[in-house]
Amino acid sequence: MIRRLLNLLAPVVLSTAAVAASAAAPVETYVQAPGPLGPLKGTMLSPALDLVAMMLIIPGSGPTDRDGNNPLGVRATTYKLLAEGLAERGIGTVRIDKRGMFASGAAVADANAVTIDDYVADVAAWIAVIRRETGVPWRLAARP
Repeated sequence: MIRRLLNLLAPVVLSTAAVAASAAAPVETYVQAPGPLGPLKGTMLSPALDLVAMMLIIPGSGPTDRDGNNPLGVRATTYKLLAEGLAERGIGTVRIDKRGMFASGAAVADANAVTIDDYVADVAAWIAVIRRETGVPWRLAARP
């Protein structure tokens, strides 16, 4: 009985493995944008085939890194998982460390002195990097 079941399932398992092996993995690249005192750093994840769009993932408030983790105990990698899921659907992403945080720590002397206007300037710098690196134009989505 077990042998018969294995004989029936073997072709399915092998064909599933072949499909999984043939799917091209997304390409991860480290990217930088200009900051006031040093570079802002991030990670670009591009689908291997058929880039549809690019998305900039900006960490939320507090000491949250580009992957969605923070030193206060959050280790969920939410932003990284989001980027991987989007890449499977043809959408590339750039995940960033905010000005003054983590790998972008050298961009400013005091991370606590960063303003909303500073973050707006950083987003503009990241958009320029995305456009330069990918050629994907930036557009605001139309509201219904």
